[in-house]
Amino acid sequence: MTAGTLTATNGTVAPGYEGVLDACAGVVADYGEGGFGFAAVVDGEPVVNVWAGVADPQTGRRWTDDTAALLFSGTKGVVAVALTLLVDRGQLALDQPVSELWPSFGRGGKAGVTVATLLAHGGGVPGLEHPLTLDDLHRPRMLAELLAAQEPMVPPGAPSYHALTWGWLAGELVRRVDGRTLGAFVAEELALPLGLDLRIGLAAGDPMAGRLARIRQAPGYRLSAYAGDGAPDPRLERVYPLTGLGDDLWNDPRLLSAELPAAGGIATAPAMARLYGALLEGLVSARALARAGAPETEGDDPITGFPLRFGPTGFELAGTTSELGPPADALGHTGAGGSSHGAWPSLRTGFSFLTAEMHTLAQDDRAARLLAALHRAVAAS
Repeated sequence: MTAGTLTATNGTVAPGYEGVLDACAGVVADYGEGGFGFAAVVDGEPVVNVWAGVADPQTGRRWTDDTAALLFSGTKGVVAVALTLLVDRGQLALDQPVSELWPSFGRGGKAGVTVATLLAHGGGVPGLEHPLTLDDLHRPRMLAELLAAQEPMVPPGAPSYHALTWGWLAGELVRRVDGRTLGAFVAEELALPLGLDLRIGLAAGDPMAGRLARIRQAPGYRLSAYAGDGAPDPRLERVYPLTGLGDDLWNDPRLLSAELPAAGGIATAPAMARLYGALLEGLVSARALARAGAPETEGDDPITGFPLRFGPTGFELAGTTSELGPPADALGHTGAGGSSHGAWPSLRTGFSFLTAEMHTLAQDDRAARLLAALHRAVAAS
């Protein structure tokens, strides 16, 4: 790799990828010093690792090559990798009714929901009827059973974004077929063997805490589900129950220590790029990868109206407003505030845009600009 340096941008790019540095410099010029990392691998080899800005405005700590940040819903992509691995090993059958693995889930008209449909956000329970407390986040099995007992909030089968509930549902499936929590599975089967700076649940005393970027919101930030012109659907309060638990919640060690498989993952940008690179380089079979990247559910969310398209292990797929880059076969998962992590199978590319400064979706083109520059470089190589 050759070094490339521009004002307020640090890192390295391979020959032919200098345009990514230009795009990074443009993002800094237009968005300021909010702090981000951007990394990519092609054929398993790093081609981009750049970073810029401030990781923690309270201390002035700058972003570096090993700065970690909360993934928000990018965590779902990590879990989707784990689920694809379980499918490939024959431990999890996508076409099996969930109620055969988890009998109590069949209540309330959910008996016909398959594992694939559930993981593709078609389970019908995108929100939790039970009032949620911070302590509840440490009781995932309790939350999973509450969801199993619920009547569907939306018709099962069609996608409706399960912002938090997806993680508890997926976690219960993994526990039933593997015996481990999702945090333990990711640590033992992905992070450790692949050498990744990646956690779901940040234990007390974990040295990664000293490298963690501080989450903050840009002026005027609004969660995309609430950013429309009309009155928000009242069901959103159950889909996003953490919004009322404190302005600084996502920096609270009590939340970070919980295994929150839908939104609580923590990683560096290089780790996420390498994870998706490994997915393309033999971590799972070609057959399992092809199934994971094929649409299982498609349609407009009945609560937000957003177009959704998910694979059977939970990957977001290209073809919606979520920014996964130009390729039509892109898969991965975006996160609240602008982050994006994923893979372009036809181009053998894994990527990660990781940020700590959250911008409203409709006003944020940071990931789009960086991924467009990356795509130009990969396509020309």
